[in-house]
Amino acid sequence: MKLRSLFFLALLSLTFAACDDDDNEPRLDIPTSYISANFADNVTAEDAVVGQLSAMTSAANAAESDAQSTPVAPIEYPSTLQSVTLPSYRTLVTDWLVELVRSANSPTGFQNPGLNGTPADGEEGGLLGSRLLDENGLELEQMVQKGSFGAALYNHALTVINGDLSSSAAIDKLVEIHGTEITFDPAKTTAAATYSRRRSDLDNETGFFYDIRDNLITAKAAIEGGEAFEEERDEALANYLLAWEKSNFATVIYYCNATVNQLQAAASITDETERNAALGNALHAYAEGVAFAHGFRGISQKQITDAQIDNILNKLLAPAGQIPTSHRFLNEASLLTNLTELISDIQAIYGFTQDEVEFFFENSNP
Repeated sequence: MKLRSLFFLALLSLTFAACDDDDNEPRLDIPTSYISANFADNVTAEDAVVGQLSAMTSAANAAESDAQSTPVAPIEYPSTLQSVTLPSYRTLVTDWLVELVRSANSPTGFQNPGLNGTPADGEEGGLLGSRLLDENGLELEQMVQKGSFGAALYNHALTVINGDLSSSAAIDKLVEIHGTEITFDPAKTTAAATYSRRRSDLDNETGFFYDIRDNLITAKAAIEGGEAFEEERDEALANYLLAWEKSNFATVIYYCNATVNQLQAAASITDETERNAALGNALHAYAEGVAFAHGFRGISQKQITDAQIDNILNKLLAPAGQIPTSHRFLNEASLLTNLTELISDIQAIYGFTQDEVEFFFENSNP
């Protein structure tokens, strides 16, 4: 009996010791909102990048508005924005800005090459409805802006994450470069955050926009908690990137579906002016899908592979490094299957449910 009593005393002692060890482990205290006392000071570089992208986009919008009526001057590619952009995409944007201005200054509107046709020699594109297209039917404004969300903004976020994380000021930079601010007010988004917001449920505060918010709050708390929480920090930052990436390609799904719907609707319009306006809007949606996909090509840290992005671009008739044949979507109804196939392709890559895909077909607006 004495030995049995000693055994239970020893077991009880080990149990209390284990409880003491658990109680002594540090616990991460995660606040319910994002707190930063010096946010504006910490994000001056990121604010410049987002601001320069906005200014370049405004210049492209003005070129579209003035096309075929007022001479359009060259559009500046701001240096700070260039510095954070993937070199391969920087080269493309430089060329696209020149081509965009040429299209705006073309003496004619967009000339549809027709079935099995190709752009005439010397053709520079022009307006189709209110949309400014190059001679191949691609709206370069979207390539310049929306592609930069990945090739510049997401790329800069990677630089921050792979850099000095000793201060939580780094997380402020990730908030700003995504296009949000510390209140995470859906009505105050810009850049890529506009689209993570559109792919989220604003009423229930769920979806990519809120995943990004919650992971940045966690990452900031982990850095401020010290070295004991590096694992939590890294996990939160990985989830932040994945939520951004998923929102980007969920947006490609949105634009593939929108292009199908708009091209089908345009086919039944008999008035030529109205039909051209509808077709221009359809190729506008199409170009947004191309741009969102192309902007992630060459990014080093992402779930989707460059081979999978190349498959997307090929089905969109805008393969990387080759002349696009976007105008074919105006003339070949059978190509709409490319767009519906892409929706399934992207769904499979990210494991989106059918309900999620159908949710992505609509914009959530504040």
